[in-house]
Amino acid sequence: MLVASRDRFLPTVINTLVLSKNDYFYYIHRDVYDQAVILADKYTKESLMSIIEPQHNLSAIHYFYEQAPYPIHILAVFLGIVDSGLSEDMEVLTGALHVITAATNIKSYVEVNKELRKTLQFSLYIQEEYEMAWERFFITSIPYDERHTAPVQEVLPVEAPAHSEPTMDYYNPQDNVPSEKDIENMLKETKALEKEKLKNILYVEES
Repeated sequence: MLVASRDRFLPTVINTLVLSKNDYFYYIHRDVYDQAVILADKYTKESLMSIIEPQHNLSAIHYFYEQAPYPIHILAVFLGIVDSGLSEDMEVLTGALHVITAATNIKSYVEVNKELRKTLQFSLYIQEEYEMAWERFFITSIPYDERHTAPVQEVLPVEAPAHSEPTMDYYNPQDNVPSEKDIENMLKETKALEKEKLKNILYVEES
């Protein structure tokens, strides 16, 4: 993956590095970055051009090489395997390299024989191919100014499980009021207990 934008984002895609130069931010996958480091350390622009022998977009190659940051500036040479017509537009050129690096291992491409290298050529429709991939990247990334803003999680209402209607027991104060018959029985029991106590007392005194 290789993306260029004037806007700064916080990538959410793992193994994504961020470079910057001349008001552009470049978002590059670690695998592509590592390949670019190897090529930049091993070749100059001229020595790499002598191997790839680009026939197209020479002005675009020089433009990208001068404007892009290390180490991805060395990838400029690969713009020569795209059909003629690439403009000196940083986003278009970066998009073209996005498609190229996604389609082939650029480090291995340099090492294969010349005849095999000539079989790999890209058309100008390359622009349509990278735009969709870039759109996915921007959608999943966080604008840098909003990086400290906690994401708002949408909480969906949870439907309560269905329950049967509860049985309501209402309290009636009169429910605990004894009837006249109950009162009469209570008095009889009380008198009987008092008589029993009196008998016990008299029995104790007589003995």
